[in-house]
Amino acid sequence: MCVQSPWEKALAFHGHVCPGLVLGFRAAEIGLRELGVELTAAEGAGLVCWVENRACAVDAIQAVTGCTLGKANLVVADYGKQVFTFARRDNGKAVRVSLKLLDYGQGELVALQEKVLAGGGETAQKALARKREEIADRLLEMPEQELFVVRPVTVQLPPPQRVQTMVACNACGEGVFAGAAQTRDGRVLCAPCAAGAGA
Repeated sequence: MCVQSPWEKALAFHGHVCPGLVLGFRAAEIGLRELGVELTAAEGAGLVCWVENRACAVDAIQAVTGCTLGKANLVVADYGKQVFTFARRDNGKAVRVSLKLLDYGQGELVALQEKVLAGGGETAQKALARKREEIADRLLEMPEQELFVVRPVTVQLPPPQRVQTMVACNACGEGVFAGAAQTRDGRVLCAPCAAGAGA
């Protein structure tokens, strides 16, 4: 049996090396360490993670911590910030890991990505891949104190995921979790139908 390291799991999940993946991986390493959770044992540790973006770093967070939307222990707030909060359900301890404002070459990446999107062809794609890997290598080697601010925080833990019953929306007929259904004038409605009904 081949056992992947946490970095290999993150890379396999995301599909390529890039600066965002490295930032998420490093943030997860720090968060787990601060919570006293072994990197290789994160999946069963009763963790909850809040992420403040919908970018590459979140893939590393999921792969390394085992926190996912489906398990209701990954909470996404798309504020466009490289900020990650990790907490343990068993003791409530939590830590916030936020990227310091620094220039690690994002401008170069954006310029290369624009060339690729403008149809720059294989040459532009290879240049972008090389630059991603070059910056990722630099970020992997940087001391964490240069990259992140780490501080303990107090959080309110979301409820654990529970199995829910489904009910039929009286407008569209599709199933909706009972806890998410809305009642309007005695009719059970899913949120989109309730919104369309002027609710």
